[in-house]
Amino acid sequence: MSIAWAAFVYSDSPPISSAISQPFIAEIKAHSTLELSEILQRVDQIVKSESRYSIERPVSLILHGSEIRAFLKENYENNEELVNLAAQLQAFNAIDIQVCETWMKLNDVDRAQLPPFVSTVPYGPAVEANLLDQGYEYF
Repeated sequence: MSIAWAAFVYSDSPPISSAISQPFIAEIKAHSTLELSEILQRVDQIVKSESRYSIERPVSLILHGSEIRAFLKENYENNEELVNLAAQLQAFNAIDIQVCETWMKLNDVDRAQLPPFVSTVPYGPAVEANLLDQGYEYF
Protein backbone atom coordinates (compact mmCIF):
# COMPACT_ATOMS: atom_id res chain seq x y z
CA MET A 1 0.00 0.00 0.00
CA SER A 2 1.34 3.40 -0.89
CA ILE A 3 0.99 6.17 1.63
CA ALA A 4 -0.21 9.52 0.38
CA TRP A 5 1.01 12.80 1.84
CA ALA A 6 -0.30 16.31 1.47
CA ALA A 7 1.15 19.68 2.21
CA PHE A 8 -0.24 23.16 1.81
CA VAL A 9 1.34 26.56 1.90
CA TYR A 10 -0.98 29.50 2.55
CA SER A 11 0.31 32.82 1.23
CA ASP A 12 -0.87 34.76 4.29
CA SER A 13 1.28 32.55 6.51
CA PRO A 14 4.60 33.81 7.82
CA PRO A 15 7.34 33.59 5.18
CA ILE A 16 9.00 30.21 4.92
CA SER A 17 11.85 29.05 2.78
CA SER A 18 10.16 25.92 1.43
CA ALA A 19 6.79 24.20 1.40
CA ILE A 20 5.47 22.74 4.63
CA SER A 21 5.50 18.99 4.30
CA GLN A 22 2.63 18.28 6.68
CA PRO A 23 0.70 15.12 5.73
CA PHE A 24 -3.11 15.45 5.51
CA ILE A 25 -5.99 13.02 5.57
CA ALA A 26 -9.56 14.04 4.81
CA GLU A 27 -11.74 13.95 7.93
CA ILE A 28 -14.92 12.16 6.97
CA LYS A 29 -17.55 12.11 9.71
CA ALA A 30 -20.96 11.95 8.04
CA HIS A 31 -19.98 9.41 5.36
CA SER A 32 -22.31 11.15 2.92
CA THR A 33 -22.01 12.07 -0.72
CA LEU A 34 -22.49 15.73 0.24
CA GLU A 35 -19.58 15.63 2.68
CA LEU A 36 -17.37 13.90 0.11
CA SER A 37 -18.34 16.47 -2.51
CA GLU A 38 -17.45 19.33 -0.15
CA ILE A 39 -14.02 17.83 0.52
CA LEU A 40 -13.32 17.35 -3.19
CA GLN A 41 -14.48 20.90 -3.99
CA ARG A 42 -12.21 22.26 -1.26
CA VAL A 43 -9.21 20.44 -2.72
CA ASP A 44 -10.21 21.62 -6.20
CA GLN A 45 -10.32 25.24 -5.01
CA ILE A 46 -6.84 24.86 -3.56
CA VAL A 47 -5.55 23.39 -6.82
CA LYS A 48 -7.07 26.28 -8.77
CA SER A 49 -5.72 28.92 -6.35
CA GLU A 50 -2.02 28.35 -6.90
CA SER A 51 -1.27 31.95 -5.92
CA ARG A 52 -2.59 31.28 -2.38
CA TYR A 53 -1.87 27.59 -1.86
CA SER A 54 0.30 24.89 -3.26
CA ILE A 55 -0.29 21.17 -2.88
CA GLU A 56 2.96 19.33 -2.48
CA ARG A 57 1.47 15.86 -1.93
CA PRO A 58 -2.04 14.38 -2.32
CA VAL A 59 -4.67 14.49 0.40
CA SER A 60 -5.56 10.95 1.54
CA LEU A 61 -9.23 10.03 1.45
CA ILE A 62 -9.77 6.74 3.28
CA LEU A 63 -13.39 5.83 2.57
CA HIS A 64 -15.07 3.30 4.86
CA GLY A 65 -18.74 4.23 4.83
CA SER A 66 -21.76 4.79 2.62
CA GLU A 67 -19.97 7.58 0.72
CA ILE A 68 -18.31 4.75 -1.24
CA ARG A 69 -21.62 4.16 -3.05
CA ALA A 70 -21.06 7.40 -4.98
CA PHE A 71 -18.19 5.70 -6.82
CA LEU A 72 -20.06 2.55 -7.83
CA LYS A 73 -20.47 2.25 -11.59
CA GLU A 74 -24.21 1.66 -11.15
CA ASN A 75 -24.49 5.10 -9.46
CA TYR A 76 -22.33 7.02 -11.92
CA GLU A 77 -25.24 8.79 -13.61
CA ASN A 78 -26.37 10.27 -10.27
CA ASN A 79 -22.84 11.15 -9.15
CA GLU A 80 -21.16 11.99 -12.45
CA GLU A 81 -19.93 15.42 -11.37
CA LEU A 82 -18.43 14.12 -8.11
CA VAL A 83 -16.76 11.10 -9.74
CA ASN A 84 -15.37 13.20 -12.59
CA LEU A 85 -13.97 15.76 -10.14
CA ALA A 86 -12.38 12.97 -8.08
CA ALA A 87 -10.84 11.45 -11.22
CA GLN A 88 -9.48 14.84 -12.27
CA LEU A 89 -7.99 15.55 -8.84
CA GLN A 90 -6.50 12.05 -8.74
CA ALA A 91 -4.97 12.60 -12.20
CA PHE A 92 -3.33 15.81 -10.95
CA ASN A 93 -2.04 13.98 -7.85
CA ALA A 94 -4.09 16.21 -5.54
CA ILE A 95 -5.92 13.33 -3.82
CA ASP A 96 -5.44 9.63 -3.17
CA ILE A 97 -8.69 7.68 -2.70
CA GLN A 98 -8.60 4.36 -0.88
CA VAL A 99 -11.72 2.29 -0.17
CA CYS A 100 -12.19 -0.16 2.71
CA GLU A 101 -12.36 -3.78 1.52
CA THR A 102 -14.12 -4.79 4.74
CA TRP A 103 -16.95 -2.33 3.99
CA MET A 104 -17.03 -3.62 0.41
CA LYS A 105 -17.39 -7.23 1.59
CA LEU A 106 -20.13 -6.35 4.12
CA ASN A 107 -22.02 -4.48 1.37
CA ASP A 108 -21.48 -6.99 -1.45
CA VAL A 109 -19.40 -4.57 -3.48
CA ASP A 110 -16.92 -6.07 -5.90
CA ARG A 111 -13.69 -4.27 -6.89
CA ALA A 112 -14.93 -4.24 -10.52
CA GLN A 113 -17.74 -1.87 -9.46
CA LEU A 114 -15.24 0.88 -8.60
CA PRO A 115 -13.44 3.15 -11.08
CA PRO A 116 -9.82 2.27 -11.79
CA PHE A 117 -8.45 5.41 -10.09
CA VAL A 118 -9.77 4.22 -6.69
CA SER A 119 -7.55 1.81 -4.76
CA THR A 120 -8.55 -0.43 -1.86
CA VAL A 121 -7.19 -1.15 1.62
CA PRO A 122 -8.05 -4.11 3.89
CA TYR A 123 -9.64 -2.04 6.72
CA GLY A 124 -10.14 1.71 6.31
CA PRO A 125 -10.42 2.77 9.98
CA ALA A 126 -7.13 1.01 10.79
CA VAL A 127 -5.37 2.70 7.85
CA GLU A 128 -6.74 6.07 8.97
CA ALA A 129 -5.59 5.49 12.56
CA ASN A 130 -2.17 4.41 11.32
CA LEU A 131 -1.81 7.58 9.22
CA LEU A 132 -2.78 9.73 12.21
CA ASP A 133 -0.18 7.90 14.31
CA GLN A 134 2.38 8.72 11.60
CA GLY A 135 1.72 12.44 12.01
CA TYR A 136 -1.07 13.09 9.54
CA GLU A 137 -3.47 15.86 10.43
CA TYR A 138 -7.10 16.14 9.40
CA PHE A 139 -7.76 18.27 6.36
